[in-house]
Amino acid sequence: MSRSRDHRLLEIRAPTGTAADAFERGLRNLLQAVGDPLAEIEPALNEHPGFVMGHLLRAAVAVLAKDAKALPLLGSELTAARRADLRPTDHERRHLAAGRAWLCGEPELAAERYAAILRDWPRDLLALRLAQSCYFFVGQTAALRDVTDLVAPTWSCGTPGFECFLAMAAFARAENGDSGRAETFGRWAVEIEPRFPFAIHAVAHALHARGDYRGGALWMRRHQGQWQNAGGIVAHNAWHLAQFELAAGAPERALATLDQHLIPAAFLSASSTADATALLWRLQLDGFDPGWRWRVLSNCWKAHSSPGFWPFLDLHAGIAFNAAGSFDRALRLERAVAVCAATDSDRARRARLLTLPGLRAIEAFVAEAYGTASVALGALRPALDQLGASQAQISLFERTRMEAERRCRRSPRLRLSKQAVEA
Repeated sequence: MSRSRDHRLLEIRAPTGTAADAFERGLRNLLQAVGDPLAEIEPALNEHPGFVMGHLLRAAVAVLAKDAKALPLLGSELTAARRADLRPTDHERRHLAAGRAWLCGEPELAAERYAAILRDWPRDLLALRLAQSCYFFVGQTAALRDVTDLVAPTWSCGTPGFECFLAMAAFARAENGDSGRAETFGRWAVEIEPRFPFAIHAVAHALHARGDYRGGALWMRRHQGQWQNAGGIVAHNAWHLAQFELAAGAPERALATLDQHLIPAAFLSASSTADATALLWRLQLDGFDPGWRWRVLSNCWKAHSSPGFWPFLDLHAGIAFNAAGSFDRALRLERAVAVCAATDSDRARRARLLTLPGLRAIEAFVAEAYGTASVALGALRPALDQLGASQAQISLFERTRMEAERRCRRSPRLRLSKQAVEA
């Protein structure tokens, strides 16, 4: 069913009403994390290859992927948008410029350009989602909240897309320590639109931030039918469920979730492989036998890894390679990151600050040099906010540091003084 102009999420220039409807469906899918936005817009682009915003919607999917392997899609869609028969509007041109910044390896500039769009088009939910994603990638957590606060005065109950704004505001609040309002906003969004995996995910972040693990497990199980078969965020929501189960004292359930949802998803994307890696590492730290699973995840990382693109992914790949005993792969990863770190870019700075010392700390832990690992992970703590990850994801490294300290206390021969490490 098509929507009237008054009820569209975003007013755009479209060649036909049918094309506008296709954009609307694709945008809703993208914002709610359901379905396949690329498939929704593809027929309209086949019929109208000059549909600029259609190409920009596909470009947005590539930006949100936060995956180097999505860059060719981004490049082709930006090229197609620029070559359209019609001259881009100012709104379209500014989306193009933001997408180009991401393509050129300047995620902070991309975030700033998407945020700048919101000053003139405060109800542009696509720009808001992309601004948050880019700020998240570079670890600017406060900016997640700032961009939602910027546009908040233009939103109210009954405005088309209000539930999407609430979900983004909920995630931003959760990551900035305001779990109370985050939970309120997220639950409100789910009340408006029950089939809303991204909003369900935002509430999970709020409950994790508050330490309500039993409540989080109940929330995720209660809404499992609304997120389990609903698009690209399925594996990540399964990770949240498993994290809650593990923290609430049900590790067998967490392991079942890993085997049923996360390991199959690991064959599909780097981000899903990271979720599976993080959960398996926590289970192993808690004493569970990983069995065959590290070998599978090491192979998945071999297929997905793009060293130097995102510290978050590189560190998880390092965990899997080392835990699997794939030390040749771990060495190749470290060498590739070192090559990236030698350049003059923000990506290189983060590689020097975060990825290389993090990989060495992981290597030390697996080699049972727990004193070295503890000191290295402790030194890394001030930089972890720049990892490009949520607080729930960052906590894995503190958990590893604490385990290294515990093993040092248990086995004095494994201790190593800070002076010895620095020497």
